[in-house]
Amino acid sequence: MIEHQDIPRLLATIGKDRKWLAKQLKLSENTIRQYLGPKGKRTIEFMEEVTRVLALEAARQKEVRPDVPPWNQIFETDEQFDRADVASRLAGAESFKVFCRDAILEKADEILAKKRQGAYPKIKPLPETKVADGMDE
Repeated sequence: MIEHQDIPRLLATIGKDRKWLAKQLKLSENTIRQYLGPKGKRTIEFMEEVTRVLALEAARQKEVRPDVPPWNQIFETDEQFDRADVASRLAGAESFKVFCRDAILEKADEILAKKRQGAYPKIKPLPETKVADGMDE
């Protein structure tokens, strides 16, 4: 069974939020907020159901998109993940996934703009991609 403090991270990992969890558990968002708060009155049954719902969604997503890496391949520590998670909520991002994608693309655009201005003269252009042998072009 998961610990209550791990639930926000697990929700972010599967691209879901408390609103989604409330809907899955047929509870109000306010009830979920209270249960997951530091002084929340969590029952074993509640935590088992949350664990079951999160595990089912993670398995469903893995089946549908097995190529999507888990967050532990992006962030090296829980502290890094937590910083990004808090920032995504402060920014009012649609989801953690959207926040990360937008942040990466924003940084990429910034670097590419500097490259065009000559700030990165040592970067060589990427080679053209080639179609793997035996594949149709």
